[in-house]
Amino acid sequence: MGSVTPYETAGGQRYRVRYRKPDNSQTDKRGFKTKREANLFLATVEVSKSRGAYVDPSRSRVSVEEWMSIFVDTRSDLRPSTLDRVQGIVRRNIVPQLGTTALADLNRLRVQEWASKLSATQSPWSVRKIVNVLSGALQLAVDDGRLNSNPAARLKLPKVSKVQKRYLSHVEVHALADAVERRGEGYGTIVLVLAYCGLRWGELAGLTWEDVDLERGRLEIRHTMIEIDGFMSPGTPKDYEERSIPVPAFLLKKLADSANSESGHVFVGIRSGGPLRNRVFRRGFFDAAAVEIGRQGLTPHEMRHTCASLAVSSGANVKALQRMLGHSSAKETLDTYADLFDADLDGVAHALDDVVSKMNVGKMWADTEKARISNNQIRA
Repeated sequence: MGSVTPYETAGGQRYRVRYRKPDNSQTDKRGFKTKREANLFLATVEVSKSRGAYVDPSRSRVSVEEWMSIFVDTRSDLRPSTLDRVQGIVRRNIVPQLGTTALADLNRLRVQEWASKLSATQSPWSVRKIVNVLSGALQLAVDDGRLNSNPAARLKLPKVSKVQKRYLSHVEVHALADAVERRGEGYGTIVLVLAYCGLRWGELAGLTWEDVDLERGRLEIRHTMIEIDGFMSPGTPKDYEERSIPVPAFLLKKLADSANSESGHVFVGIRSGGPLRNRVFRRGFFDAAAVEIGRQGLTPHEMRHTCASLAVSSGANVKALQRMLGHSSAKETLDTYADLFDADLDGVAHALDDVVSKMNVGKMWADTEKARISNNQIRA
């Protein structure tokens, strides 16, 4: 057990608590105004030691800003683009409000108030992303023995409303491609590749002519281009999974006609000659073309949703769609595009109806009536 002893200060009598940490080293905590407060603290220490939940106060005095830096430096598992996004969240949304607070002083109420204020300037989806970054860092502090529990876990956060996805028809896709082509020769093919192959933008920007197999009619997704601090850098496909995507014959011909052995990347910036940036494509070609076809606000990523829609309408099953889009599982595909399979539910009902309709309904009725008469005779 520890001990409680009084001492004198300019402000009056205070109490010091001396106790031993789990490693048997001695330490103390000063400044208690009453002996009761000191004894309560000592009792709390002894209980936490007996439960194996003791946290060394000196280790939890590190500031949130210092700990977030440690947390970011340990995340070697993150892709460069994800790490860049996490660093931005820490820099813009966590450090300015919580940076000077010590981990030990970061209680649940303080974190909940911070999270609630985020809603004034951030969408519900962004709020959850920001809170998840802080929660991940604080969970590391728990695992490292600096906190007893994670004050950012199970917060009350704004609900994320489901956003209705927009899908283009075949006619709209080709109209959009033509509108883009008029603004930049060869760029209309980008719309078609996005809409019929389902590439993410980074995968499209990273596509080289070595990845285009004209004989097999495939695009080999081996690497991507990611933008970090304004610079385009090569990276790996999402979830580190390479995949092979089939290309429709009409689109394969367009790619073959535009093949250029002098250029490494399939799609390059007109001025830079380097990998094409998403925002350059949108501002210079895509946005105005989308307005022209009556789809204002459309984004290149929605061409990926369109690809899923067109594939399902053509009869593609979930597993094929999963492989094409590069999802980690069929469950992810179903969760993302559940609305596209609503027609399958109607199909089940129609199929059952067709089976029953083809049966001899008259025979079914006769058999049912015969069984009823037989049952009545047995009861009699």
